[in-house]
Amino acid sequence: MKQTKGSKPVAVEDDLEEKGLGEVDDDDPEESQEPVQNDIVSKFIRMLPRAIFDFPEIEGQKGSIASKIRELREPGVYILYRDDVPFYVGKTEGKLFDRLWSHANGVSSTRSYFWNYFSAFIVKNRSNLAEVEAILISAMPSVITNAARPKLQKMRKGISTIKLMREMRKKTFRY
Repeated sequence: MKQTKGSKPVAVEDDLEEKGLGEVDDDDPEESQEPVQNDIVSKFIRMLPRAIFDFPEIEGQKGSIASKIRELREPGVYILYRDDVPFYVGKTEGKLFDRLWSHANGVSSTRSYFWNYFSAFIVKNRSNLAEVEAILISAMPSVITNAARPKLQKMRKGISTIKLMREMRKKTFRY
């Protein structure tokens, strides 16, 4: 008897993956863990390509791959990446699909051209959107195109930490 992944035999699922018609198992260790009860973020989407807004799920079919993803019909917070570097963090009270589609297809915004992947966090309670966005912006100092500043209280660095950071920079950059 053949080993199975989910309910399909391995060979069948591998063939579907090669043709782009089945789920791709990216060996994400988090998928094997039991989900916890999430009160703020109900689900997340990690590193999907921007191209899903342009290509149909099945050739000749109307609607993009992205239009078939149920989670993108929810409100949430998203991260745009240039390759694997976070580029922009945003939120929407409407559908994630609509907001991401406008980023993918808009020509008026300067950030429209510079991203090729996105991640999203589904936040059903709209009152939590700003806080989730603020946490993500605060955690990613490389996000340079956001005009928004996190509305979180920031811990001030102590004198000894500042001195240590200066010394580390001197050794790294050899002024």
